[in-house]
Amino acid sequence: MPDIVEIIKEQHRQVEELLTRVEEEDADQAALMQEVARLLLPHSEAEESFVYPAIRDLAAEQGDEVKDGIAEHHQVEEMLQNLLRGDAGDPGYGGTVAAIAGELRHHVQEEEEELLPILAERLDDVQREEMGRRFLEATTGSLPGDQADGEDGDEHAATRKELYEKAKEQHVPGRSRMNKQELADAVGES
Repeated sequence: MPDIVEIIKEQHRQVEELLTRVEEEDADQAALMQEVARLLLPHSEAEESFVYPAIRDLAAEQGDEVKDGIAEHHQVEEMLQNLLRGDAGDPGYGGTVAAIAGELRHHVQEEEEELLPILAERLDDVQREEMGRRFLEATTGSLPGDQADGEDGDEHAATRKELYEKAKEQHVPGRSRMNKQELADAVGES
C-alpha cells in the first residue's frame, strides 16, 4: 500500500519532470504550467490540511519550518494563478516561470530534507500507509486499485501489492497512482 513519504516524493518528481520540460526550447509553457497547477494545487492543499499538522504534532521544533512551507505554498500558488491568467507571449512570462520553478525546487528540497524524514522516522508503516491513502484520495480523487477489474477482496489487494512492489523495484514513475492493470502493464506482466 502507499506510503505517504513515497507518494509525496513521487508527486514532487512528477512536478520536476514538468518543470524540466517547461525549460526546454519550443516547449508549450502555458500547457505545461497548467499541468503543474493541476498537480500542485491539490498536493499543497492536502499537505496543509493534514500532513503539516501531523509533522507539527510529531516534532514541535519544526513549527517554524512548517509555517515557512505553508508560506512558500501560498507564494507559488499566487504566482501560478497570475501566470495562468496571462499568456505565454506576455512580457515577463518566462521570468515568472523561472521564478516558480526556482521556488518549487527550493521548497521540495527543504521539505524532503527537513520535514518528510519526520514522518519516515516517527510514524510506523501502518500510519504512513493510512496517511498515504488519505493523501492519494485528496490529490487524485482515487486510490490505487480502485478501478474494478473483476477481482475482489484480499486476492486483489495481495496481487496489486505484489505488482506495486515490482514497480517500486523497477523505479516505475507514477506507480503510486496506478491501478492493478496499469501496474501489470508497467512491469511487463500483462
